[in-house]
Amino acid sequence: MFVIVIIFMIIGLIGVFIPGLPGNGLIFLSTLGYGLLTKFEKISMSMIIFFGILTMLAFLFDYAASILGAKKFGATKAGIIGGVLGGLSGILVFSLPGLLIGQFLGTLIGELYYGKALNVSIKSGFGTIIGYVLGVIVNTTIGLTIIGLFILKVK
Repeated sequence: MFVIVIIFMIIGLIGVFIPGLPGNGLIFLSTLGYGLLTKFEKISMSMIIFFGILTMLAFLFDYAASILGAKKFGATKAGIIGGVLGGLSGILVFSLPGLLIGQFLGTLIGELYYGKALNVSIKSGFGTIIGYVLGVIVNTTIGLTIIGLFILKVK
């Protein structure tokens, strides 16, 4: 069972990078499932609650990072919507590089549509990417922390 949980955790860690795949939520659910199936013999309920808190923080930061990154660099609502749509389109066509390029271009197009100047629109596009990268760094750190603590407790 331990190996299956680790496989789900690795899928969750990959999901931190790729929108649409479950990320830290899957990592958390893997620990919770393991705890339930083993009646919390090796991992305590308090540890599961701690993992849940970390997971909620990851969700909050992930949500806020891209939006705050874009806003910090002057993006409007149209730019943020464009970034989301561009990122989703980009990942479907060109995988992870497409996600970044799509977010940038989507924000750029959204800002231009809103009437912003090209240089300001480019700045907003970079802000979206910076926010995404910061979100990935924080989410990866949280995911690896949960996985590491889980392995230490269970093995």
